[in-house]
Amino acid sequence: MPLKHAILGLLNYAEMTGYDIDRYFKSSIAFFWHAQTSQIYKELNTCTKHNWVDSEIVYQSDKPNKKVFHITDEGRLELNRWLADADLEDIMKYKNPLLIKIFFSSNIDIDKTMRLLEKYIRECSDIIDKMNEDLNKIPEFEAQIHKDNESFYWGMTMTYGFMYYQNEIKWANWCIDKLKEKIG
Repeated sequence: MPLKHAILGLLNYAEMTGYDIDRYFKSSIAFFWHAQTSQIYKELNTCTKHNWVDSEIVYQSDKPNKKVFHITDEGRLELNRWLADADLEDIMKYKNPLLIKIFFSSNIDIDKTMRLLEKYIRECSDIIDKMNEDLNKIPEFEAQIHKDNESFYWGMTMTYGFMYYQNEIKWANWCIDKLKEKIG
């Protein structure tokens, strides 16, 4: 499952608390893999059971104690195994609830479909804005993990995100134009 491996990838950068993992997840990986905080903690437990992750309690006198997770050698091997796996079967499975709605939109008024697409355009634009904000944080995050080559690959995923959402906006505008032509 990609979520487990995303967590292993983050822990491969540095030891982190569950809160840290959630925070880094939301400012980076969440653009292409959504996960609730509860899912992250559930997968941390699964990774611990597989001996991919270990943890220790850090006692603090002025704050609540915290649980710090780190990747094990077995976890690093699993991450690298998964990264090198060339099987694309799961990757090529595609689900898009918006397309199901559009597919059956002949059952509702055209203006409702247009409003849905307009809302989708706004949501995509908001995501692009958020990605632009986070793009500026890449050097800071790379400095925190003390790995020099990571931003090259992060840039690839960010570029994918920008291109994806820009294309979604282009497609939604095309659909709106087609709907306007239909109502003439």
